[in-house]
Amino acid sequence: MKNTSLLENSTVVVTGASGFIGSHLVDYLVEHGCIVHAVIRETSDRRWLNKSGQVKIHIANLEERPLLSCIEKADYLFHCSGVTKAKTRKKYILGNSYSCENLYERCAVAGHNLKKIIHLSSLAATGPSSQYTPVDEKNLCKPITYYGESKLLGEEVAVKYFSSLPIVILRPPVVYGPRELSFFVYLKTLSKGWNIKVGRLSRELSLIYVSDLIRAMIQAALYHPQSQRIYFVTDGESYTWDNVAESAMKNFDVNIKNVALPEMLLSFLANAIEALAWFSSEPALFDRQRMIDLRQISWVASSRAFFEAHTFEPKYNLEQGLKETIQWYKNNKWLQ
Repeated sequence: MKNTSLLENSTVVVTGASGFIGSHLVDYLVEHGCIVHAVIRETSDRRWLNKSGQVKIHIANLEERPLLSCIEKADYLFHCSGVTKAKTRKKYILGNSYSCENLYERCAVAGHNLKKIIHLSSLAATGPSSQYTPVDEKNLCKPITYYGESKLLGEEVAVKYFSSLPIVILRPPVVYGPRELSFFVYLKTLSKGWNIKVGRLSRELSLIYVSDLIRAMIQAALYHPQSQRIYFVTDGESYTWDNVAESAMKNFDVNIKNVALPEMLLSFLANAIEALAWFSSEPALFDRQRMIDLRQISWVASSRAFFEAHTFEPKYNLEQGLKETIQWYKNNKWLQ
């Protein structure tokens, strides 16, 4: 990790600052002496947003071309906002692509002091890997969901501004840790003693613990290798869902029961839950798009390029990350 004292007294803009990743990033920046301009929506849940006097809140919808005067004096910009759940393809693209166009257009006009912009994308922009063969930065992008497609479109906007803005794109896989909701649902099921699988095939994935992702984002902001501007960032390992379940179960005092649900049944449930969500103001946590993800045999990426270019090493393996995550859930009464 490079010398983080370079951050001290910096002015930093964080979009999506109240979210899972954004709020952890804001905490890190405050701890290291930064003035943080937190860009959030009017409807954002602020419970995790740091209340320090170093944090200045800006209410803005990036889909509506906000002026964001805070960009004018910013040293760094971390673009963490995005849409992870939506009812339509259009809403994914508005939140993950059109908003990028508005943001970077504004940066090109007013962000003359910016030393680095970190654009947070996703492994979903590339699509699944072949079994036992991780994807890397040389692979063609073939997203398979609306979310993945929209994240790739957001990347394409960022690439368009490469010549005028100091943008680096990071593609994390599944990110887990305190405050996260989707992975928490899986852990809660395990805590009840149920290891529910999609079919009987072994499925593999990459992961990264949230604090390691934050460190990687900071490293990408402070260090400026010229060779590459798009990177995958994982914890450097690949896992099966059984590996995850076994590591998590060490923290639960229950007997595990393995249940393999047929894909056809899960597809039926996804359809039903998605249909019911149309009567709600919120999109479904589990729908047909999510089912497309779960059907894949492998979501594994190689982080070798990032590790070598930035001399970076994750601090957390799966067992350590899950232990800390589960303890946080217990301490905060999410898990009993």
